[in-house]
Amino acid sequence: MVLDMLEIVCPICSRLVPEEHQEKHHLIPKCKKGKETIIICSDCAKYVHQVFTISELKNNLNTIELIINNSKMLTWIKWIKNKNKFGFIMARKKKK
Repeated sequence: MVLDMLEIVCPICSRLVPEEHQEKHHLIPKCKKGKETIIICSDCAKYVHQVFTISELKNNLNTIELIINNSKMLTWIKWIKNKNKFGFIMARKKKK
């Protein structure tokens, strides 16, 4: 089997992700001066930002290992890992 060179495996959910569903995730949020990014699927990116605050991401979840071993993420990963489609989470407007 030949894989499309633009597909990656999401380090959170382990799904094969086509280019149009890939997102850059700052391990330390960009607004907190984070520079290092990883590529994850759009579903995991949206879920991470719905469940955790910027402060939580900066202080407690700033590595991929910390993210995937978090109890809230374990439930998500178990559910999403066998889904073949993308777009399970719709973007929500943040409360002001």
